Amino acid sequence: MKENKTYKELDFRVIELEEEYYHCTFEHCDFTEILFQKTNFEECRFVACNLSLCKSNGTSWNKVIFEQCKLTGANFSHANKFTFSAKFSECLMQYVSFQGLNLQGFSFSKCQLTEADFTTCNLKKAQFADCNLDRTIISHCNLEEADFSTAFNFIINPNDNRMKKAKFSLQNLPGLVAVFDVKIV
Repeated sequence: MKENKTYKELDFRVIELEEEYYHCTFEHCDFTEILFQKTNFEECRFVACNLSLCKSNGTSWNKVIFEQCKLTGANFSHANKFTFSAKFSECLMQYVSFQGLNLQGFSFSKCQLTEADFTTCNLKKAQFADCNLDRTIISHCNLEEADFSTAFNFIINPNDNRMKKAKFSLQNLPGLVAVFDVKIV
């Protein structure tokens, strides 16, 4: 187990990952196309790292923070569902898949979540602060008490999701009624 270490500007495509990292920081590291196979990250920070096209098979992401990271095409769908908790801030997250995960209380802030997949996710109390959700799939989800009040470019079908007490602004109302083919004037 690696504890309290900082890794800077390393290419993990050519460095073998340890099984466990606790309270570690990764800065400007490259994890492109890495298959995280049952790796455990607990209370770790990833800052300006490239995790594009990575896959998480049984990997534990417990209280992890991603800041200014590139996660294009990352697939978290097969991560350890019991320990998955993370915050994302100012991340590029095009084509990311969270399909089927419990993301209750997750925080996404100023992220580009374009064409992401949240199918069958529990997004109860999740926050999407200033996030671009263009062409993102939000289907068959629990959105109860989720905050979309500053999110933009989304289309969410209210008939397809549980939405009790979810927060939206008047500006993003068109994203809720688009499925009904009505016009707001």
